[in-house]
Amino acid sequence: MEPVWLVGLDEAGYGPNLGPFVMSMVAVRWTGQGDWIEAFQKLTRCAREKKDPTRPLVDDSKKAFVKEGFEGLEKTVGDFFELPENIGTYLGKHGVVGTPQMLDEIWFKPAQPVLGLENSTLRTEEIRQSFANQGFQDFYHGLAVLPPQAFNEVVSRANNKGAVLSVGLIGLLSHLASTVPEDNSFRVFADKHGGKNQYSATLQNVLDRGVMVAQKESSAESIYKSMGAKHEWKVHILPKADSKYPLVSLASILAKWMREKLMGQFNAFWQEKVPGLEPTAGYPGDAPRFYSQIEPKLLEMGLNKESVWRMR
Repeated sequence: MEPVWLVGLDEAGYGPNLGPFVMSMVAVRWTGQGDWIEAFQKLTRCAREKKDPTRPLVDDSKKAFVKEGFEGLEKTVGDFFELPENIGTYLGKHGVVGTPQMLDEIWFKPAQPVLGLENSTLRTEEIRQSFANQGFQDFYHGLAVLPPQAFNEVVSRANNKGAVLSVGLIGLLSHLASTVPEDNSFRVFADKHGGKNQYSATLQNVLDRGVMVAQKESSAESIYKSMGAKHEWKVHILPKADSKYPLVSLASILAKWMREKLMGQFNAFWQEKVPGLEPTAGYPGDAPRFYSQIEPKLLEMGLNKESVWRMR
């Protein structure tokens, strides 16, 4: 049987005015038998369950964040993935889209440790082995990280905010395909992009050749299959995909973790420049307050509004 890669994608920070947009992808080679979802869920726990060091937390990132905070997200990321020492090296290795722009951000500190946890609290090898024993081999992940100026450029070119979701999806899936032999196939699961139901044109950009054919396009789910491509693709895009597919939940946690980590740097930078400044999550309800307070210093530094503020 040809190797099958299971792939989950999700994003964090699509709605805010401040800070980066993050889309993440998690992939794993499935060699097991039976229902992969059931097998994966037996090895993990959801937010409503008690902490268990042998089963990492995999759930919708909002639920996970409310239950166990940033440390809970970080623990899951550290348990699943081998990570370099600092965030600059990490993005250089795993940042597929937007990394050069991110590294140029004035507030970005590449030397920051990628994890704030002690390695002794992580069980990466043990957890990977337990997953491998059930048929989950070779976990892989990638990130699309677009700071405001890069975000604005994509939106401006397309005159459509949803273009950033397409850019992330295409970049991440194309990169994965470039690393995997031709005899492999992909089963992809992702959240809907707003109310959009049609994705053939977007997904066509992932293929080296052949066509992406729609098998179903509805508000409940959009399903696509490739024909004549180097790899075989089947793509499921549906609302609340993280409630059905645990790899989407894991991607959700990865994206939320990275977004929160970068917002920590963003806030720390401006709090140092503007004494007494309260931090922000960057969402519309609070972003204008934060921007109005940093604007004098921003202009003094020779920067414009577009360097920190998303136009949509």
